Amino acid sequence: MSDTVLRKTANHRSRLTRSQEHAAWILCSPAMILLILFMILPFFMSVFYSFTSRQLVVSAKRPTTFVGLTNYQKVFTDEVTVKSFWNTLEYTLILVPCVLVFATLLALLVNRKARGVTIFRLIYFSPQVVTMTVVTVIWSAFFSSMDNGLFNVIIGAFGVPAQKWLQDPNLAMPCIAIMSIWQCLGMQMMIVLGGLQFIPEEIYEAGTIDGCTPWQELIYITIPQLKNTLVYVFISNTIYSLKMFTQVFMLTQGGPSNSTTTLVYRMYEEGFTNKRVGRTSALAVVFFLIVLVISQVQNRITEDK
Repeated sequence: MSDTVLRKTANHRSRLTRSQEHAAWILCSPAMILLILFMILPFFMSVFYSFTSRQLVVSAKRPTTFVGLTNYQKVFTDEVTVKSFWNTLEYTLILVPCVLVFATLLALLVNRKARGVTIFRLIYFSPQVVTMTVVTVIWSAFFSSMDNGLFNVIIGAFGVPAQKWLQDPNLAMPCIAIMSIWQCLGMQMMIVLGGLQFIPEEIYEAGTIDGCTPWQELIYITIPQLKNTLVYVFISNTIYSLKMFTQVFMLTQGGPSNSTTTLVYRMYEEGFTNKRVGRTSALAVVFFLIVLVISQVQNRITEDK
């Protein structure tokens, strides 16, 4: 009798588990369908088109043909495309270290127990809630090349002549990086602040007993305890900088002299201006591989040993 009851109980649990699995698949299906239609399927289509001469508008005069690795060769031999790699690298090398350092310093500042610190947190975070499109409109006035532009007025007070800013090939990319740092710094500060607040106070108390100075506490306690948080900020901002598009599209359109053309903006140019879907797909695949490598590096660094 007990065996029969056990079998019935096991069958009931099995049916319950299957019904739960079916319900889970039904609930997940809308998201899965969207994921397949708008992410997975387009990715495989891009891989396929990267080996063809696909155009944005297909015509009988220019049919789609298989071209092998020609599009990938163009990615690494086209002068503008190669320059977009270096421009993206320059932007990344400016933005990522600055965000990492300033976000940490601001987080240390607002982590203190002082009156009015919440107001400072709000002030530092406020640029994050403004969309990048609005930010570019505001900062375009700051970077005006006219004598009455905000930054020209500021440097003019110190006797420095007016600059062209976004019209100068040497200054355009650093200007865009400064604007992006200002916009994203608040969110990164909050992430680092969250990491700081998870550091046990007992560690600092032990350091005080051992006679640690504030600088030694920062180097030997705070930074090591923030390792995973700082790695996340580093990797996420690296990927964010590689995807930079809106700033260039709104401010410079890749100029002057292609000095601000980035990888994603080059994809836009090739796909929608030059109508070369095949070459755009090849560039997109290369970009995907770069991001994939960075993500793997992140996993290796942050995995638990």
